[in-house]
Amino acid sequence: MSIYDNLEFRHLKYVVAVAEEGSFTRAATRLHVAQSAVSTQIGEIESWYNIRIFDRTHSGVRLTLVGESFLPFARRELQSREDFIKAMQALQETSARPFTLGFTPFVESHVIGTVCRAYRGLFPRGEINPVSGDIEDILEQLADASIDAALLTLPINAEGLHVQPVISEPLVVCLRKDDPLAQQEELPPTSLDGRLCIFSDPRRHPMAHARLIELLGEQGIRPHLANPNFNSGHVQWMVRERRCAALIRKGETLHEEVTTRPIHGLQLTIDFALVHVPEHKQMALPLLLRSMEELAGMTDPIFSRKPPRSSDSREMQGEFLFGDSQPRTTRKSR
Repeated sequence: MSIYDNLEFRHLKYVVAVAEEGSFTRAATRLHVAQSAVSTQIGEIESWYNIRIFDRTHSGVRLTLVGESFLPFARRELQSREDFIKAMQALQETSARPFTLGFTPFVESHVIGTVCRAYRGLFPRGEINPVSGDIEDILEQLADASIDAALLTLPINAEGLHVQPVISEPLVVCLRKDDPLAQQEELPPTSLDGRLCIFSDPRRHPMAHARLIELLGEQGIRPHLANPNFNSGHVQWMVRERRCAALIRKGETLHEEVTTRPIHGLQLTIDFALVHVPEHKQMALPLLLRSMEELAGMTDPIFSRKPPRSSDSREMQGEFLFGDSQPRTTRKSR
């Protein structure tokens, strides 16, 4: 038998408890075991591997240099065990009932596809039951547990909800390639005054629309309000005909006559999130949320990409429907 086989989960649990409680006695009370059991188990680890995890003092215990490295390892291993057990339970559950995913018509298909692929990557035989509705309907169904989670565009009234960002897409200005402004890497805000067209419907999200107009105005941009149109081809046609410049998603397929540029000092993004109530009972959801968290660059190591945030900028959020989505607006302070 190898000495490595001696280390068991209970040893890890005892180390974590003592480190967090700062006392063998309080750790024993927390774990509902005798204090001598905790001391013995940790003493065994230190003896087996000829290490010292804790320094014992009259006032309590403290981690040694070895202990400071041991503690995060113990926490990771205990969490991995919990995640594995939940995964097995979730696999059993997903074979019995589908995962019900709500979404609004404003969430684009490729975003829904991203979440569905992540779910099927975790549960290859799992079934997804999609449910579409307007924002109020979806939020009500979340509240009464009719659906397990929902894909929504941000921001939303998140009171009582857990919001996990999934994808953020920049918005840029579409203009003709032969436009003199296209020679610049970033467009000066004042150069768009009276030229930028907004194709959203302000009745869909009036407060968001008003906030967007306010933000543009603060940058010296007074946009034209065009008839609502979510067809990218039509919007680009308007640009090609020299009717205007227009906001579009950065990832849009462009006509050969047009190009895109960001606005200097003003970042506009469309943010999508996976939303659920904290007290959900869907066992597959924690694993899916973890995948979405990693995808959004919130944790390491699987998806560790997260845009840097400058220290001299501040966020201002507001809803604005464009291209069937609601972008977050971020204005850099001058």
